[in-house]
Amino acid sequence: MRWLTRVHLIHGVLLVLLLVTGLCLYMTTTRTWFNQLGVPLVSVHVTIAVLYIGVVCYSILRVGRYLLKKPRASKFNFWLHTIFFFLWAVSGAMMYWQAYFPVTLRNGAVVIHDWTTFLYIPWLLVHSLGHLYSWKAPWPDWWTKHVALPPAIAENKFERRDFLKLSGLTVLFLMIGSWLKWLTPVLSAVDSENRRRGYFRIYNVTNDYPRYQPGEWSLTIDGLTNKSETITYYDLPRFPATTIVDDFHCVTGWSVRHVEMKGVKVKDLMTQLGIEAQSDYVTAYSGDGMYFDSFLTTQLLDEEALLVYELDGEQLKQAMGFPCRLYHPDMYGYKSVKWVNRLEFTEKREIGYWQQSGGYDLNGYL
Repeated sequence: MRWLTRVHLIHGVLLVLLLVTGLCLYMTTTRTWFNQLGVPLVSVHVTIAVLYIGVVCYSILRVGRYLLKKPRASKFNFWLHTIFFFLWAVSGAMMYWQAYFPVTLRNGAVVIHDWTTFLYIPWLLVHSLGHLYSWKAPWPDWWTKHVALPPAIAENKFERRDFLKLSGLTVLFLMIGSWLKWLTPVLSAVDSENRRRGYFRIYNVTNDYPRYQPGEWSLTIDGLTNKSETITYYDLPRFPATTIVDDFHCVTGWSVRHVEMKGVKVKDLMTQLGIEAQSDYVTAYSGDGMYFDSFLTTQLLDEEALLVYELDGEQLKQAMGFPCRLYHPDMYGYKSVKWVNRLEFTEKREIGYWQQSGGYDLNGYL
């Protein structure tokens, strides 16, 4: 039927676009590349997802009724898609509106969204290549045609051969999906304990992020202040240290619970250096030369913002912002500028990188 052919084509195109954009978001290199091109990949992915949901909702009942008279293989294909669609849609919605859900549910949604994608890819490849090259798998007639079930199957008594086939295919697809998921692992645990409370996803806006040696890094505080000062990595321990245990939240939906962070409060640092702010705004710059974000002066000085140099009792990893990153305990992670090397107090508030590129909230409160 023409309508079914059109729906199948549109469904296939949107599904492939969803998988491609989703994989590009998952992989650090491609995500960063799109950031550098100024392409709002998250918005593109969400837009395609909305279109996909619309197509499925429009056609699912009609397709379901049409397949009632089709062989069991067609019905299986329909229900497989329906289950994956439901898992994608629900987990994706929870990630998008993650502020309304508790951390455990949000992290669970991220895991389900990832694993659903990677477990689906092997089946999609087999399905697509089979149609493209007219490959015929040696399925039994009762599966692909309108014939009666064999007595053993009808009585739910699988033969040893059937059980081994089903088990083998299941294990194969799980292995392929797992291999694909961990082929480019962008989830990195700081230590084994972190595996029980979530993973940090490493997001950068440049692929060539700074890899400082301790003696190469410095932090400058300048702009509209009574004086300018620059400190080095070796100066940090001489300032009053503050250790907090907090939950780190990302605006994309994942969180890491009970992270121990040690650093110097911005307020304490400025007090020790004798620096007085003479403006209402401050911009924090990253050593990668691209990323920056802005704050109200009161947000950094009066709301316990930290310059963090240790995470869970260890110095920061290079990809996590070593030697020092900014952290505000009441804001999303995109406000936590990594490799922070300058705090500039300004007359007007700058519009940060993700506010310009992704439409993120300027204040970024949880």
